Amino acid sequence: MRLFYKVITILLFCVTTVQVGAQQYKTVLPYRMVGGKMIVDMIMNGTPRSFIFDTGGRTALTGEICEELGLEVVDSLVVTDVNSNEAVYPLVLIESLLTPDEKINFRNVPAMKLSKPSPFECFHTDGLIGSDLFVRTIVEIDGKAKTVTITSAENPSTASLRKMLPFVRAGMPIISLQAGVGNAITCLFDTGNPTFLSLKDTDFEALRSAAALEVLSEGYGEGSIGVTGMADADVSYRVRFPLLSVGSTKFKNVDSETSIPPYTLLGVSLLDYGKVTLDYPRARFYFEAYEQENDLECKHYNVGLRVKDGELVVATVWRAMKGQVEVGDKVIKINGKPVGRYDFCESIINGIPELKVKKKTKLTIQTRQGEKVIIYQKE
Repeated sequence: MRLFYKVITILLFCVTTVQVGAQQYKTVLPYRMVGGKMIVDMIMNGTPRSFIFDTGGRTALTGEICEELGLEVVDSLVVTDVNSNEAVYPLVLIESLLTPDEKINFRNVPAMKLSKPSPFECFHTDGLIGSDLFVRTIVEIDGKAKTVTITSAENPSTASLRKMLPFVRAGMPIISLQAGVGNAITCLFDTGNPTFLSLKDTDFEALRSAAALEVLSEGYGEGSIGVTGMADADVSYRVRFPLLSVGSTKFKNVDSETSIPPYTLLGVSLLDYGKVTLDYPRARFYFEAYEQENDLECKHYNVGLRVKDGELVVATVWRAMKGQVEVGDKVIKINGKPVGRYDFCESIINGIPELKVKKKTKLTIQTRQGEKVIIYQKE
C-alpha cells in the first residue's frame, strides 16, 4: 500500500499555443507509472529530461532546472492550485521540447517557474507537461500499452462519436459525468490525480441532497499539497456512488473523498478501464472502455498515515478511529516492534514495508494522553 499523500496539481487557466516542427506529425511516447504519476521523457533544449504528464495542469519547470539552464523570466501568470488557492508565478520559455524519436519539436514553450525546493523531487522529474502543450493536437492515452500517442489534428479521431463527450471548456478536458440518473457532475480529466475520482466539496453537497451518493465515513485530516502549500486540516467525507457513468460506460460502487479543487477530478485510474483520446482543437473527450460495466467496490483504511520529518504520523482520522487518535499523533511501534526513520519519497513511491505484511496491523501510537494501541485495517 501507499501512504496518504496528495501531490500537486496545477490547474490550467491560460492556454498558450506553441509552434510544432511539422505540418503533419505522429509520435508514440512511452510512459511509466511512479507513485501514481505518469512519467514521460522528452529532450529539453538538447538534453534528455523527465516530466510528469498532467492533463489537469499547465507546463511547469522546477526552480532548480530553471537556474541550472539560466532560463530568464519573460512574464508572470496567476494559477489556481488543487486547494483552490491562487498564486502568481513567473513564466520562462523553453526553446525546444523534442519528443525522443525527434518527430515533434514544440518550440518557445511558456512554462511556469516553480519555487524551490522542487515539488517533483520524489519523482525525479524536472517539471510537468500540461494540457497547454497540446492545444493543436490529438492525444491518445493507452493504459494497457503505457503509451501517449500525439498526432496532428487535420482529421478528427477515428474513435466512435458514440464514445465522445464534449469539453465543457475549450482547451481543457473538462467534461460532464452522470451520477445515478439525471445528476450531472462537471469533472476535469486529470492524469496528475492518482485516484479514480476526487470530489469537490460543493459538488458533494449538491449530490448528497439529490441522494446520488451515500456517505461512508466522516474524517478529519490534512488537506492536499498544492503549489501554495498544504491546506489546513479540515473535515472531509468518504462517499460512494452506487452508479457513475462516463458516457455510456457504467461504474458501480465508486468511492471518493471530498476536497476543495476548482473542479471534481477524474483521475489517472480511469485508464485501468479504457483508452482516453483528447481531441483538443475540436474540444472532444473519447473514452473507449474495455468493459461497459465495471464494479469498483473496495475497502479503505480507518486512518490515513504519512511520513513527516522521518516519522510516521496520523494524517487523517476516519469515523471508526474518532476519539482514539488525532492528526499528528506518532506511530512508535508496528506489531510490537519499534519503528525506524522513514524516507518521505520512498514512502510515496513504495509505501511502508511493515504495513504491507498483514491485513490487520497493530500500531502503537503516541498520543497526548499517552501510548495507545489501535488496529490499522480496511473496513
